Amino acid sequence: MSWFLDILVFGGERRDFPGPPPSVWRRLFHIFAGSSIPLAGIFVSETAMIWSLAVLAAGGLVLDLVRFRIERLNLIFTRLLGPLLKQDEVAHITGATYMVIAAFFAFLIFGKDVAIPVMFFLSLGDPAAAIVGKDMPGPRLYGKSPFGTAAFIGVGCATLTVLLAADGVDHHWALWIGAAVAGLIELASSPPDDNLTIPLLAGAVMFGLGV
Repeated sequence: MSWFLDILVFGGERRDFPGPPPSVWRRLFHIFAGSSIPLAGIFVSETAMIWSLAVLAAGGLVLDLVRFRIERLNLIFTRLLGPLLKQDEVAHITGATYMVIAAFFAFLIFGKDVAIPVMFFLSLGDPAAAIVGKDMPGPRLYGKSPFGTAAFIGVGCATLTVLLAADGVDHHWALWIGAAVAGLIELASSPPDDNLTIPLLAGAVMFGLGV
């Protein structure tokens, strides 16, 4: 059990060094694949989303855990998906797996009204923060630019505006609080991975505030 928890949180090794920045292909995958989850949530029933995400999350987690044990499988995996992976994901659970796990729990625990916006915050806000904050001058907090955080929150609020205008979600004042909280969580970069912590922590805040 301790090995499994260590793998789940740290992938067997702690992430002391972030490595090179993600490739443009990874960011595009994050935007389009990540956004497909909340988009599907708008049109598909909550029950269908939960079951579908459960299968995807279990499959992704099993694949990661197995490839850590089988070197040849891990080599094939990293060669095929190299442009979409961070350097440390050779030996760690991928961000995509964490994202699907987070989406599963968000739909299961918080429901669609929270899960849809919070997954959009992640899929669109996180790349915006990385792009804007990367070369910005000025102070750094936790190694990140506050301008990146502002971009995350701005994109989150813009996404909410579109969702509300399209009747994708019902309006609630705490949705705007959730966008700000998600940006602050991205800034803090709490382990094990932003793709897990942003939806679950920001979602918990929104859910707790009555969304």
